[in-house]
Parts: sequence; structure tokens; C-alpha cells
Amino acid sequence: MKPSNLPRHAIGQINVQAAFADVIARVEAVIDQETALLRENRVVQLAEFNTRKHQALLELNRVLRNVAQGDLKRLEHDGVERLVRKLEENRQFLAHHLRAMDEISALVSRALQEAESDGTYGREGV
Repeated sequence: MKPSNLPRHAIGQINVQAAFADVIARVEAVIDQETALLRENRVVQLAEFNTRKHQALLELNRVLRNVAQGDLKRLEHDGVERLVRKLEENRQFLAHHLRAMDEISALVSRALQEAESDGTYGREGV
């Protein structure tokens, strides 16, 4: 059947399925970009990526609001499973990145405390 010959609810379902797949693909692209930068230890603008992921989540929620409960089974599950795997990998890289930042922060803090304690930067200091 051509889309023009389908019942109206079926056309709506096709549009929802296409929108769902499109949003999943966009979320995957954002996650892939961030994960690649983290994997390569390159500078990552976390705020920018968080904004992009948040926007994609809002889009996904909008699409899912248009899906009838019974039609959830028809949505592409492979894309969701793939996205879940990518999100887990991204989470692991982010956790590693945050642990490294905590270690660097602790080292800097310790160095500052040691510098203050030797009198170098005292109130009367140089």
C-alpha cells in the first residue's frame, strides 16, 4: 500500500516511527562525537554536549508522547539497544574524565596548601 492509501492512523504511526528513528540517530551522533573526543583525551565542551543531549531528550519525549501505548512495540528496538550501549560507553568515558579532573584538582589544591604553609605567600610575603 502506498502511504496515500493507508488509513490515517497508519500514516501517523509511520511518521512517528520515522521521527523516533531520526531522533535516535541524532542522539547517537551527539554521543559518538562526545565519546570520540573523550577517548582521544581532547578538550570537550561538556556544557555544549549536555545542552545538545538535553535537547535530543526533549525531542525524544515529544515523539514518544505521540505514540500510543500499544504501538510502542512497533518502534525500532535495535536503535534503542544500540543507543543504550553507546550511552554506557559514554558514561564510562565521562566517569574516567571526571576522576582525572578530581585528581588534578586535588594535586593543585595540595600544591597551593603546601606553598602557603612554607611562608612563601604569607601576609608579609614576597
